[in-house]
Amino acid sequence: MTLTSPIDLILETMRFNEPERVPILPLVGLFASPVANVPINEMLTDANNQTRALLHVLRKHSYDGVFNVMDLTAEAEALGAKIEFPKNKFPYVSKHPISDASAVFDTRPLKISGTRLEVFVDTTRMLSSEVGNTHLVSSYVIGPFTLAGHLLGVHHLLELLMQDADLTRDIVNHCVEILSYYVDSLIDAGAHNIVILEPTASNSIISPRHFRDIVFPSIKKQIDQIHSSNSKATLHICGKTQRIIGDMCNTGADALSIDSHVNLQEAKEVAYGKSVLIGNVDTSLLLEGNRDEVAKAAKSCIEAAAAGGGFILSSGCDFPIETPEDNLIALISAAK
Repeated sequence: MTLTSPIDLILETMRFNEPERVPILPLVGLFASPVANVPINEMLTDANNQTRALLHVLRKHSYDGVFNVMDLTAEAEALGAKIEFPKNKFPYVSKHPISDASAVFDTRPLKISGTRLEVFVDTTRMLSSEVGNTHLVSSYVIGPFTLAGHLLGVHHLLELLMQDADLTRDIVNHCVEILSYYVDSLIDAGAHNIVILEPTASNSIISPRHFRDIVFPSIKKQIDQIHSSNSKATLHICGKTQRIIGDMCNTGADALSIDSHVNLQEAKEVAYGKSVLIGNVDTSLLLEGNRDEVAKAAKSCIEAAAAGGGFILSSGCDFPIETPEDNLIALISAAK
């Protein structure tokens, strides 16, 4: 059978069948800014400009799906966090809005209107309208544990985790409720796939035991919500996750986006038949390496994980903004 569209390739590998070629989903994000000549601040504050930049790169380089921009500050900003927007860099939280942990329970579900979240919902809607019939359209949402860290401060959250695990678990579960309307809005806008971003849940920061005890229940709850609207759910955790791959699968995630710290072959032995793997070419190599080095790394990923389906080639995390365009070309060429 000849597959007729990029999204067919992805759906075939997500059924754990081997597609006619390896699907490729680079996490382009703000890398689109210099390629499309759209300023970063305009991508983050204007849906038309974000959509235009993302579609420019997609059409120029012809890969299999598109993500809106990965911005871990948008939800926190809508909840009162102070955000800094350095020139040509990702924004970051400079002041957390809640000092008393119990006050998190007073926080209501996110409103979209009048916040920067509108940019991402509208971008999703436009991407879906333009390419949703042929390409996988994915939207990001911050994970509940990482959101709790943005509201309280990561140091405060980790101290609370050590002092009162039950309270921490309840706070993180409440963060699922805070995010619920935004998740539904992205799905209603046409997202085929919601990517949950949980960098603070990395084993570089918390132990596997704390992941299972504190983070796992909230992610599972969030994924259940996504599945109730017939969308796919992908879980992305930066850094070291080798020891929790099985737990990540057990959340019900349709796919795991994994960083370059993880051995793909070992991860596939655990995940195959449960969760598709997305990854995991090193972003440092994409930024600093040459085209031949990127091609070699991409082919190594394919050799480690592509047999039998259940694998989508990508970067281990969001493309660095200054990545040479030739290295994106090398990544795509390896799949094709």
